[in-house]
Amino acid sequence: MRIAVIQFPGTNCEHETLVAVRDAGMDGEIFRWNRPEQELSEFDGYIVPGGFSYQDRLRAGVIASKEPVMATLKEEAAEGKPVIGICNGFQILVESGMLPGSGEIDLALAQNVMVKGGRIVRRGYYCGWTTLRHESLPRRSCGSFLLDGGALLQMPIAHAEGNLVTAKEGLIQELADEDQVIFRYCNSSGTAVDEFPVNVNGSTENIAGICNPEGNVLGMMPHPERAIFSWQLPPPGRRPPGPGPGRMVFESMRRFIEVSR
Repeated sequence: MRIAVIQFPGTNCEHETLVAVRDAGMDGEIFRWNRPEQELSEFDGYIVPGGFSYQDRLRAGVIASKEPVMATLKEEAAEGKPVIGICNGFQILVESGMLPGSGEIDLALAQNVMVKGGRIVRRGYYCGWTTLRHESLPRRSCGSFLLDGGALLQMPIAHAEGNLVTAKEGLIQELADEDQVIFRYCNSSGTAVDEFPVNVNGSTENIAGICNPEGNVLGMMPHPERAIFSWQLPPPGRRPPGPGPGRMVFESMRRFIEVSR
């Protein structure tokens, strides 16, 4: 199966994402934004990796979301093919209306606002390690297909605008009711504490990743491609060479494609 890792000007995680794709048993290649977009139809799945497309001008992801390649990506997603957006890729999917899936821009990934004890203690860019709790059942989304409900995954984050917010009344509850909230930030025990440092960016209800209603489009702020090997984990979780927690996201994509054929 062939995976296109879509690169925009300013993308900076395409190569490690490609390593993750191949390590999960899939064939992949970097697909530049100015390549003929019709060639996307030759692929079985798509990943929009992290970085700072177009230097985050205007707001993160908005310029990339207007490129012709995104219109074709929407068409391929409508055919049921899997799409995963990571960090800036998540921002691009939100700005394109592919997430949460209405076709409208219903959400924003705003500037990080870290709150502790009722006070803002930090704003803007933050990187570090976090724990994710899988909120859904297996097979719900293309990037968590193999994960059990409640599974905990340790992954790094590195972003300035991951604070998921909306002005649309009732939307967050709707996402929860429709099982579209896939990941939440939590502590090492699996509790989603709604303050920094557990909630790393101020995101509404600790949301770290969502999918569209069909489950074939997933966006997440943490970087699974930076945790595909166990030796990438920080102490004390670091282990001898072997698979890391992030690999499950890419193996889930592979299994999603296998059962969808």
